[in-house]
Amino acid sequence: MEDEYEQQPQSQLNSYPIPNEADKAMASIAALLKESSNTLPILRREFRGESLYQYPDGLQSYIQTVKPMFVKTDPTTEKPIRVRVQVKDFSGEMVWKELYVPNDEAIEEVLSMLKFMGLNQITLLSNIDENTVLDDLREFEMKLAGVLMLKQKEWGIDKEMLPMIQSKIKTIVQDARYQCVNGSTLKAIQKTVQRVEQAIDRTGDGRNPYN
Repeated sequence: MEDEYEQQPQSQLNSYPIPNEADKAMASIAALLKESSNTLPILRREFRGESLYQYPDGLQSYIQTVKPMFVKTDPTTEKPIRVRVQVKDFSGEMVWKELYVPNDEAIEEVLSMLKFMGLNQITLLSNIDENTVLDDLREFEMKLAGVLMLKQKEWGIDKEMLPMIQSKIKTIVQDARYQCVNGSTLKAIQKTVQRVEQAIDRTGDGRNPYN
């Protein structure tokens, strides 16, 4: 028992931590993948016209600060539906405000389109040539224009805002698709992993736990 106890600290001495630069590199990969999975929830809030606000008491809440991109409308008047609700203002006081009713069905349908077109972790790590990306974007732009025109009244889209909304959604898809052109994101991750391995190797012979 005494020999076993004496050997335990020796085994711990052979366990070396990964260098700080390797920790940071691995953290950057984790942050990249986490950010890709958080994009849709962030866009959902943006499409609903909501922003995160911190009140003086330290509590945080999402509040409607601008008109949602898609709103519910009255079938008779075709005007946006607004409801009077009691909410906290920026000072933390409870006040009555008229807020637009977001068209969550429309928002979820658009988010589904975005996920299918590139806002997902699979596309992020794929390898697509630029010509294919351009073809996909042209096809998506035509389909998007058709959907928005067809759903304009049902989704409560302002006629004047239609071109801007179409451009915004197209840009989101474009940015997501270009992250995987020629495997750029995948190559960046591979280089980061190589730096991690090199950092571990520099700790000395026999210290690399992956050998």
